[in-house]
Amino acid sequence: MNELQKNYLLETAKWQKFLGVLMAIGTVIMFGLGIALMFFGNQLDLDEFGELANLGSVGGAIMGLVYLLGGLIYLFFTLYLLRSANNLKAWGRSDDEEALTKGLKNNKSYFKLNGILAIISLVLIALVIVGVVIAAIAAA
Repeated sequence: MNELQKNYLLETAKWQKFLGVLMAIGTVIMFGLGIALMFFGNQLDLDEFGELANLGSVGGAIMGLVYLLGGLIYLFFTLYLLRSANNLKAWGRSDDEEALTKGLKNNKSYFKLNGILAIISLVLIALVIVGVVIAAIAAA
């Protein structure tokens, strides 16, 4: 690997670290909100949320679980990104091939998780569209 390529990877590692720290903060906030909603969500005025309001005191708990699930998924993104950054920085200091391999492996895992969640999101969007079309046809 030439010096220019090495510099690009090390610059990438700096941005990965920055984004990883921001994601870690976001993960902590999501977990905190999830826990707060689970314990205090029944005190919220959920009338504006339509169907969720019909769930009564369980509505806050359900919202809290959704936040916790989102936080858990976000945690994996954060870990992959921070591990990649740390390993790439370690490689930059010592030219340790194993650190480079671990850094690139975690980078791959980060993007793989992104891809899997993108596919799941597209499938869910398609299912919602089909459901809306069927509901519209049934209502007509």
